[in-house]
Amino acid sequence: MKYVIFDMDGVIVNSEPVIMKAALNALREGGVPASLDDFTEFIGAGEEHFIIGPCNRAGRGDLIGPITEQMFLNFESSIGEMEVFPSAKPLIEELARRGLIIALVSSAAERKLAASLKAAGIDPKSFRVILSGSDVTEKKPSPAPYLLAAERLGADPSDCLVIEDALSGVKSAKSAGMRCAAVTTSFEEAELKSAGADFICGDIIEILDTINR
Repeated sequence: MKYVIFDMDGVIVNSEPVIMKAALNALREGGVPASLDDFTEFIGAGEEHFIIGPCNRAGRGDLIGPITEQMFLNFESSIGEMEVFPSAKPLIEELARRGLIIALVSSAAERKLAASLKAAGIDPKSFRVILSGSDVTEKKPSPAPYLLAAERLGADPSDCLVIEDALSGVKSAKSAGMRCAAVTTSFEEAELKSAGADFICGDIIEILDTINR
């Protein structure tokens, strides 16, 4: 393995509670009725849908732009509330020390990625390639995001190890012809194995043992 590609949410940080709170407050401030239950169907599909769905249901598509902007402002002011997985930064630093090339692939907006990395204390320059949700038209479980990352890295997919937490992400990585290590922050081991994960870990620092083997 020459390349390690990280997912963001569930691997480096857990930003979903923070972005959902930011979206709910933005909608309420904009006068659009919403509850956290309205966001369930959009988790993992891009946080902009937290605003698009309720605004369209309320017949206020004209408010999507300003309320989305307010959501991101709320999120950026609340990154201190975000859960950061403690092994993420040490793992990235150790992989770089070993000479592996690192990338980041997420369905999140570029602005959300930047704020999440800031919360984790990780320099964006740690990654050779960073892909956000706006970089692809097909999102996970399509292989498109990981194939694009391999293309930009100049890498053969078989030389890549993806670190994921979600079933859709595991399927995306495997469909792209990559190996996948899955962490049990969001799904149970049996579910991740069924999705095709090659390795399962409870803490991503265990991936060093996999690479050593």
